[in-house]
Amino acid sequence: MQSRIAFQGERGAFSEMAAIKYFGSSIDPVLCRTFKEVFQRVNSQEAEYGILPIENSQTGGINEVHDLLLHQELFAVGEVKLKVEHCLITKKQINFKLIKKVYSHPQALAQCEGFLSKNLAHCQIIPVYDTAGSVKIIKELKGNNVSAIASNWAAELYGLKVLSSGIQDNKYNYTRFLVLSPEIFSDPKNNKTSIIFAVISKPGALYKCLKEFALRNINLNRLESRPSKQKPWEYVFYTDFEKGLFEESAQEVLKALKEHTTFIKIIGTYYSKIE
Repeated sequence: MQSRIAFQGERGAFSEMAAIKYFGSSIDPVLCRTFKEVFQRVNSQEAEYGILPIENSQTGGINEVHDLLLHQELFAVGEVKLKVEHCLITKKQINFKLIKKVYSHPQALAQCEGFLSKNLAHCQIIPVYDTAGSVKIIKELKGNNVSAIASNWAAELYGLKVLSSGIQDNKYNYTRFLVLSPEIFSDPKNNKTSIIFAVISKPGALYKCLKEFALRNINLNRLESRPSKQKPWEYVFYTDFEKGLFEESAQEVLKALKEHTTFIKIIGTYYSKIE
């Protein structure tokens, strides 16, 4: 039976590629216009799972997704690390000089900044909602002097040409995705947990939080601060650490953190493959 998987973008989006990598090729895709809609589709049971990009190895965290994780009620139950190779896609094989416009998602445009400045500095750069969506857009436009930045698979799906491949500035360009579910699962294979917390307003509060992990020999993979958007200059911390949520040491550290924080939210717990 096919799993219904919600993701942001059109068919051929990198999010769909990540979903296929995690669930297999027989998924039933639920296309969403926005990241927020992914949460809505899963919460309304129109999809069994959602998948969202959380960070890129070149451009960092996806801010909108971080903000949604803070306020929405879904749990991360899986992780996908996808190598992202961007392609310049056109309707026909044409010279770079003839291209007038380049469409793509802002993240993809940022990841290909060097290529664009070197080869397409004369073009109008047009940010759109999705990489695969940009391919769909140019296919429907009149004329052949338009291009999109997306995956090779997106070009194949929409029957367009790859003018140049591997155009991202960093050849080791990866995006990490989280698989989201209404329920959290206790699985002995889980070796990673993600949380959000805010520290009390006292000197050394963040140090004391980090110390609790060190005392239990728990490695932090990631610590990133984001504005809480509740009060000016108030920040929350997004943290990934190498322990399953239901392991004794993880439960101990969460209990200890309560003394130094104003709140703790569990994003999820899941298996992470060591690369």
